[in-house]
Amino acid sequence: MDLLDINQFKWRHYQGSGTTGPRIDYWGSVLAIRDPGHVELLYRWEPLSHCHFHRHRAPTTSIILRGELHVADYFEGKATESRVRTAGHRAFGSGDEVHREWGGPEGALVYFSLYSEDGIIADHLNDRGEVVNTVTIDDLKLIYELQG
Repeated sequence: MDLLDINQFKWRHYQGSGTTGPRIDYWGSVLAIRDPGHVELLYRWEPLSHCHFHRHRAPTTSIILRGELHVADYFEGKATESRVRTAGHRAFGSGDEVHREWGGPEGALVYFSLYSEDGIIADHLNDRGEVVNTVTIDDLKLIYELQG
């Protein structure tokens, strides 16, 4: 599987924006789900567009395949640290990071590998940091099945 050949994947498009939040415009593809609790995902961001404000609930490994991924960490509703990850960068997360991510001027293509012992992957948050919805492995299995 060539992860850089994005035309071979079936993508789910996420769009929108709140009245105060950034423009949401990114795509996700479930590559594999292996029991118990292992998930592989591919995400791509449109240029200068964000994904949902979120908190990972599972340990995560990410590899930037193309472009730049900008990441801003949050604590108690305030941005605390930001960084730019460029192609080739590999990062590890413990599974409790509240953050915003967005593509650079050329967008971004990122591979994610997660392991969730309890089946919970992430929480989508509103601008106040409150949980709007929770993403589980069962949710991703449904998307994976729909992708065919």
